[in-house]
Amino acid sequence: MTINTNFLIYEIIAAVVAITIHGFVKAFVSSSLGDPLPKRDKRVTLNPIRHIEPIGLIIMIAFGFGWSKPVENAPIYYKDKRKGTILTYTIAPIVCLLFGVIIFTIRIIIDAPSEVQTLLWTIAFFNIRHAFFNIIPIYPLDGAKVLSALRGPNQVVKMVNSQMFMQFALVLAVLWGLASRLIDPIVFAIFGFIWQIF
Repeated sequence: MTINTNFLIYEIIAAVVAITIHGFVKAFVSSSLGDPLPKRDKRVTLNPIRHIEPIGLIIMIAFGFGWSKPVENAPIYYKDKRKGTILTYTIAPIVCLLFGVIIFTIRIIIDAPSEVQTLLWTIAFFNIRHAFFNIIPIYPLDGAKVLSALRGPNQVVKMVNSQMFMQFALVLAVLWGLASRLIDPIVFAIFGFIWQIF
């Protein structure tokens, strides 16, 4: 097995972990707020099979950014629709970010073989990158759902009308590597900060 093959395996594992955590947390939060759909769809689980969308996973491995199966939710069940929506779509990327920070911290403080170190680094990198990618305010990313909840109805209509163009621009940014050039320096800055602490 070559080094390149090893790293591909690490990337697959890291992508699956990031997608699973993100999907689970989103489903868990929405379910906790009274929404019955995540449990109906069996999304309140850490079973990767329930969260993986094959094309999204392949693109994530190939280009660094991808997606999971959408978590169907019904904000009508929330006691406070705006607050519930904001919580559902902010907590998931925050947990991905914190999980990545914890994994990178573990990588620094434990004495492990280089293969384990590389795997932990990759998992941390993918999770933090996934967190920042998802806060971009373009549908279907979490940032767009949060922004919609914060804006008035007229502003939301204008936002929706521009989404096709924005989605096309987002796809190009991922394929051309622009998303990586914008987000990866943030991830490395976080890694550098943690490294200085320990």
